[in-house]
Amino acid sequence: MTVQLDWAPEGATEKIGNALNFDDRRVQGDLARFKEYIESRGVETGAWRGDVS
Repeated sequence: MTVQLDWAPEGATEKIGNALNFDDRRVQGDLARFKEYIESRGVETGAWRGDVS
């Protein structure tokens, strides 16, 4: 799975976090938890099934 997230860190805290890849690890972790949540439901919701590009 590929996600593109464009952002510019502001302030010292965000710049340090970006340099240490905290942002990348957070996004990957959130995606993994979201995938687990969706797959654990066991049934489809009947919602749209198209592709997002």
